Amino acid sequence: MKKWIIGLLVLCLAVVVVIALSGDKLFAEPVQLPEETPQVIDALQTPAPTETPAEAETALPAAEEPAAEEKTVDYEAIYALHEPDEVVMTVDGKPVTWQDYFYAYFSQAVNMEQQFQMYQNYGMALGWESQADEEGHSFADLVPQLAEQNLRRVITAESVTEEQNIRMLPDEEEEIQAAHQENIEYFCGEEGTEEELFQKLWEQRYLTEDFYWRVLRFGPLTEATRRSLYGNDGMRLNDKQVEEWMDLSGILSANHILIPTVDLSTGEALDEATIAEKTELAKQIAAELQAIEDPAEREKRFLELKEQHDADGGAYVFGPGVMVQEFYDGTLALEPGQVSDPVQSSYGFHVILRRPIHADDVVTTSEGSYAARTMMADELFTQMMSERMEAQVVEYNEGFEAPSILDYVVRAEA
Repeated sequence: MKKWIIGLLVLCLAVVVVIALSGDKLFAEPVQLPEETPQVIDALQTPAPTETPAEAETALPAAEEPAAEEKTVDYEAIYALHEPDEVVMTVDGKPVTWQDYFYAYFSQAVNMEQQFQMYQNYGMALGWESQADEEGHSFADLVPQLAEQNLRRVITAESVTEEQNIRMLPDEEEEIQAAHQENIEYFCGEEGTEEELFQKLWEQRYLTEDFYWRVLRFGPLTEATRRSLYGNDGMRLNDKQVEEWMDLSGILSANHILIPTVDLSTGEALDEATIAEKTELAKQIAAELQAIEDPAEREKRFLELKEQHDADGGAYVFGPGVMVQEFYDGTLALEPGQVSDPVQSSYGFHVILRRPIHADDVVTTSEGSYAARTMMADELFTQMMSERMEAQVVEYNEGFEAPSILDYVVRAEA
């Protein structure tokens, strides 16, 4: 069962980002500090660093430097700036109260504070005044920006579901109720009550009962809208549509025979005599396969030679930026069914057989493997939601100014 522990599904930079967060991270937009590097699937993929902050959690010692002065934000003072029911902005004419605006603001700020602490553990001193993007915005600048974006996403999704007359399935309604019960147990214990939950959420997160249900229903409603438009896993998209999308997206399919010129376990180059033998072998394999005119016979012989010679080759469906560039370019230069001359990379020689793409293919990406049909549905849905957001009319009430975190930073009490 999918779980939405006070979670929120948001659209972020042309991708659908799932934020299934609890506690201080409610409604928070993730901030990349620094950008994550894709994992390596095999020798063909672009190598990742040997260690990232997430992987180094137990390996890196604490930074040996003077402890920074501890500071905190006076959120109560910010909340007291306006009456809870005061309308501070409208999105396409739909009102947003200070209460709901502040919840989005507070959640984003708390999420950033937690990330500051995480990176401080690895010797990276980040704070509200630190530069957060190439445009020169500080993290303090981003809080109101991201709070507004998240509110607009919720309103956009609610508007679309209303216009499309989207209704969730009974089992999805049951899942929401189950998630609600999990929230009660998470925040209040097994004997907790709904009343206690809403009291705690208000006291700890400035979250009202009304907005709680909007947030809790947001993910399931978004999925229901996607399903209504494109079917489960994009099944309303026909094969021709998916394959045309794959082609336009630069997605390729290929099998290959790898004749390594390095020790794949260590990366060390083989001796010159062995490399010369490997070079000739790769040329012989490519020439034999290219001489076979019948595509079916060519593929049959390819698989035989692959079983005989291959050390680390495989069949892949992939897009740009996933495999080493030489392999991608070598595949792109072929027509489906053709075999390449030996393509050299830092791992050795690849004899590539390009295969036709199919709508039911599973595509390897830097984040994982996904069905092509589902990927297309996700992209279409994200594009549709983004276009709706771009067309929104956002107006702040006269006299309202988003508070700056920097004006409310105080020293933490000992």
